[in-house]
Amino acid sequence: MKLKRALLVGAALLCLTRIAEAQQFNQLIGFGDSTTDTGWFANAKLSSVPNLFDFAVASAVAAGGNAHFTGPGPGNAQILGGFFGLTANAANTPGGTNYAIGGAFDSAGPPGFTSYTNIVSLEYLLPPNPALPTTTGQINNYLASVNGQANPNALYLISSGGNDVFVALGLGLSQAAAMAYFLSDAQALATSVARLQADGARYIMVADQYAPPGSSATQLAYGHALFGATWSDLAAAGVNFIPADTASVIAAVEQNPAAFGITHDPNAVGPSAYACLPPAGSGLTSGYGVLCAPSTTPSATHGYLQSADATQTYLFMDGIHLTEAGQLIVADYYYSLVVAPSEISYLAETAIQSTFGIITGIQQQIDLSQRTRPAGWNAWTNGQLSYLQINNSAPGFPSDPGYPVSGTMGVDYHWQNGWLAGAAVTVGYVNPSFSLGGGYTQNEGALELYTAYRQGPVWTNLVGSLGYLSYTTNRQVPIGITVQSNNGSTSGSDLALAGEFGYDFHTAFLTHGPVAGFILQQARVDGFTESGSFTSLSFGSQTRNSEVSVLGYQASFDWGVWHPFAQVVWDHEFDPLDRVVTASLTTIAAPSYSMPAVVVGRDWATTIVGTQFKITESWTGLASFSAQVGEQNVTNFGGLLGANYAFGQAAPAPVVYKN
Repeated sequence: MKLKRALLVGAALLCLTRIAEAQQFNQLIGFGDSTTDTGWFANAKLSSVPNLFDFAVASAVAAGGNAHFTGPGPGNAQILGGFFGLTANAANTPGGTNYAIGGAFDSAGPPGFTSYTNIVSLEYLLPPNPALPTTTGQINNYLASVNGQANPNALYLISSGGNDVFVALGLGLSQAAAMAYFLSDAQALATSVARLQADGARYIMVADQYAPPGSSATQLAYGHALFGATWSDLAAAGVNFIPADTASVIAAVEQNPAAFGITHDPNAVGPSAYACLPPAGSGLTSGYGVLCAPSTTPSATHGYLQSADATQTYLFMDGIHLTEAGQLIVADYYYSLVVAPSEISYLAETAIQSTFGIITGIQQQIDLSQRTRPAGWNAWTNGQLSYLQINNSAPGFPSDPGYPVSGTMGVDYHWQNGWLAGAAVTVGYVNPSFSLGGGYTQNEGALELYTAYRQGPVWTNLVGSLGYLSYTTNRQVPIGITVQSNNGSTSGSDLALAGEFGYDFHTAFLTHGPVAGFILQQARVDGFTESGSFTSLSFGSQTRNSEVSVLGYQASFDWGVWHPFAQVVWDHEFDPLDRVVTASLTTIAAPSYSMPAVVVGRDWATTIVGTQFKITESWTGLASFSAQVGEQNVTNFGGLLGANYAFGQAAPAPVVYKN
């Protein structure tokens, strides 16, 4: 896990552009303010006239800085993009996709705002260049650059609103005026994001923002009002977006900084409490991370670090913006929100995949009961052990290996007219692990009813199953240097109906012929809420439907007490594979969001090889191996051992065989 994270962060630092063809996201596009800015001012001016801010940025860049408000190191957008093999460099650099600009408002400054010098009288903060757009302006500029066709395979990250709150406080607006401004700004941003979705965007994350050290109760209330209104307006506009509660994440770090490797008090106020010191003599007290160079040498022209490890041991770079350690924490949190629904979608998919083998085992026992006597009772048992791995072909999305184990016991009666009917019970267990850490257990108890008919060369069977599922989950989320555990439990059901029919040809001791059939399933997992961490989520119920056709050929022959058999069939899934899983935050009231479930293959081959073997007049053994071959994102194979007991004196095996 550490190696993976190191490689991903390295990818962001080196601005790698390799993109796998199969990945779900092929761009990360950012909008917002300095909390998302990844170096816009390295290639842009704050003002159209010479000023100290532009000079200090240039000086910091010349000394090795990157013009990030987070100071040296990658920003959260770049780290998040790196998890998916993407970059998120400033849009005014070649190939850049991050339009965020430090100092941007949601839509417009509040009444009475003319420049930042109204708020802080420093030469470094001159009137912004009108060419530097607000967040809504950034979205408009992006859509104009793509002719109104937003990339449907991009992940859009929006973090904006902090400057709106800061200026409203600085201007001393009345509470009524401030709230009116926030509601207007929230509506404007929501309208712009709704347009982004209407133009094709499908995966949009909208973050709230944390409170800087020393924030007043009024500032906290204003921030809550603005971000709450933004999310509410987005939901009302029908936007499916991922709400990211960054405020709760940073609050959790501030409560236990040592766990995250933060050795300096994150709640302290003043330049001496931050990772970066401002340019000597500048008079700046906060917000100067964009001017910081990766140096510990004092400078009058740019900011510099308190110590060589300051970006890892401090949480705040300048009292407003997070250090590299903080950026990683936020990026990890964003990443967990994106991939969590995909992880939880494995619960229903595991039920579907593990049931395939159980049904196949019952069908093998039906054949064995038909062979042992022309009429009478049989009791049987199967034990199965499989290997099941479900992968997500999209880079950055987690995988899910496990070992399903099941045991089935059944009893049936075979009539002389060729009919057979029986019942069975199955107990199953699988404990898959998430590739990001943790995993889940699935326990299943199922009742199966089945019937079969054989007359001459024609045969058919039908198996119905009603299963009860119970789950316990432990979804682990890496956040910075910590691992957050999120525990939950839920239940569900697994319904299945499978049928097959065929025709046998006989040549001496060889029996062979075509086989066709179907497997219908519905796995339903009830909704549940995790506990244990600020990364815990609540998940809605999910349903995975499956409609599989079966077409192939089989053969068997008699060799003394042995009866080897083999079957190869082509399976095709008819049901749509575009289901979604819905999640909700647990740290704050926010709209739910939906993300795609893991997508498996639509076509594959199933091969079965095995043998029946006579033990005594009444006992017959069964051993087989099966594998699903060629299914996209699924590896499923396993073995079965079984035994069948014929009550009373067993009759000679019939001439007509079916494997």
